[in-house]
Amino acid sequence: MIEKILIYFATYVNVSKGYNQTKSFFRTLFEDDTYKYKKFFDIFMILIVLSSVFILLYDVKNELGRIFYFYDIYVVTTIFVVEYLIRFWIYNDCRDIILLEAEEAAFLGRKFDSKKVIKEIISKKVEYITSPFAIIDLLAILPAYRPLRILRIFMLFRLFKVLRYTKSVNNFLAILKTKKFELITLLMLVGFITFIGGAVIYVFEYKENSNIQSFFDAIYWSLITISTVGYGDISPVTPQGRILTMFLILSGIAFISFATSIIASAFTEKLEEVKSQRIENEAHKLSSFYLICGYSKITELVANNLKKDNEKFIIVDINEENIKEASSKSFLALKADITKKETLKLFNFKNVKRIFVLTNDDILNTFITLSLSTYNKDIITIANDERNEAKISKAGAKYVINPTKVSALFTSEYIGNPVSFEIITAIFSNESKTKVDEIEVLENSFIDNQLIGEIDFKSEKLILIGLLKIKQVKLFTYNIKFMDRYFYFNPDSEILLEAGDVLLVIGDIRSINYFKFRLQKSSL
Repeated sequence: MIEKILIYFATYVNVSKGYNQTKSFFRTLFEDDTYKYKKFFDIFMILIVLSSVFILLYDVKNELGRIFYFYDIYVVTTIFVVEYLIRFWIYNDCRDIILLEAEEAAFLGRKFDSKKVIKEIISKKVEYITSPFAIIDLLAILPAYRPLRILRIFMLFRLFKVLRYTKSVNNFLAILKTKKFELITLLMLVGFITFIGGAVIYVFEYKENSNIQSFFDAIYWSLITISTVGYGDISPVTPQGRILTMFLILSGIAFISFATSIIASAFTEKLEEVKSQRIENEAHKLSSFYLICGYSKITELVANNLKKDNEKFIIVDINEENIKEASSKSFLALKADITKKETLKLFNFKNVKRIFVLTNDDILNTFITLSLSTYNKDIITIANDERNEAKISKAGAKYVINPTKVSALFTSEYIGNPVSFEIITAIFSNESKTKVDEIEVLENSFIDNQLIGEIDFKSEKLILIGLLKIKQVKLFTYNIKFMDRYFYFNPDSEILLEAGDVLLVIGDIRSINYFKFRLQKSSL
């Protein structure tokens, strides 16, 4: 009978959409640091904890008013109890244990072992109850029982709950955990020396020193001395006691130095990992950003221009030296292999505006482009060798740029038309206020479904260079087919602008930005 109940329960829960969504939501809220609402939950819980401790301190000298009493007993305690029960619930999935046993029993042709299942379920729940944070959560609830006033002291344990919601403190504790063996060994050695020091001083000064009346006094003095604190409330009066004091002080300095070196080495070993985790979290939270794969001289130029335009971007490279160089220039850079699934999960590709693949290796560029083309079609890739352009384009790149060919075009322009070259260079330089920019025609904006001739670019202080359209226009206007789109240089005034078209204009940066602002405002 109990076997049928357990299997029915597990099967029902497993297919229940509402149950699974609710459990998944709370698990994400409580445990997933990348979830955007988790920080608000953490801040809320920290404020609840601090307010409850304030009530404890206020209650020492003052009578709690009705509002404070109600808030502490019913609001704070209820929140803590509900949180404790939810954490108890989401700690593990009992249905997995039941279904696994049912599947194994059916496969092996044996009887369903309900005792084994119940034992494993209870074992998992006990594992949570006895975990350090669960004990702290339970101790934080106990002060709600007011008849036993001694339980109010457990309210101070609520401060330890802050550790659960403070990621930096958790990182610190995790780093210390890596040196668990060394720290425990040091602690045992300190305890041993403290005990020996207390025993020796007790033997030598029990009758000679009025401040040492018990073995506890001796242990207290030994610990205070070895920690180099030295309150001065207990001082040795015999020569043997003073010699022991000097030994304990030197030992304490050595222990402190040893502990410092252990912690410093732990932080040194984990610093890069902590940095990487921080950058991964930032990458996960980015919205509307550019993804740059590979760090090179071209990457540096692209990144500087994006930074100048206040655009968000992240650089991903597998080479540690490249990441260090990018970080030194204050770029958000992540050391990772962009072709791995673990790395791809860090990014929400719906928010990626464009992908740049800019490594110095064409084979790697092709592989990265092929890997990312399923996530985002707007990829610009460089081909260091002209012969590889077609391969990279077939891999999924929307635009393929050959730096050598571009340099050759600029060089030939300089040889034939040096003045024109200087003007173009001045326009594209960072110092110039004049800019060539793209302006997308937004749906329902004031230029949507308007003829080019109806827009007074002169009054906007802009010069229209060209138009990029998805559909070809049958007019006597020169056009270039460009990746299934058509570019019209000096377009005809009778061409109709449609949402998605891109205007190529030249003008003052302020004029361009103001035009874009009006365009966005009108589209809303």
